[in-house]
Amino acid sequence: MKFEDYPADMQAELMALGDSAADAIETQDAPMDGDPENDPNFSPELELSRLLNRRRAELEAIDAQITRMVLLMHRNGQSWEAIGRKLNITGEATRLRYAKLERK
Repeated sequence: MKFEDYPADMQAELMALGDSAADAIETQDAPMDGDPENDPNFSPELELSRLLNRRRAELEAIDAQITRMVLLMHRNGQSWEAIGRKLNITGEATRLRYAKLERK
């Protein structure tokens, strides 16, 4: 999702978070010694946000790869039922989730 696609209030929150992170980095006198909690500018809130954003990005990338493999398997003749077994869901759930993406 692009920054511009977020609602205005979320954009403002993201900008404030970015400003806080930039301020923390710019006011840092020396590199951290390996333990961020020893840094006076360390913010667990900012670190949590960074980790959540990283997790979201990585999960989106993995989900995109899974989708590509599912569609490739189906194009190669595997049934939704067989693919669903690999995903640990039913064939019907697999079909409902992925069949609409085949047409795109």
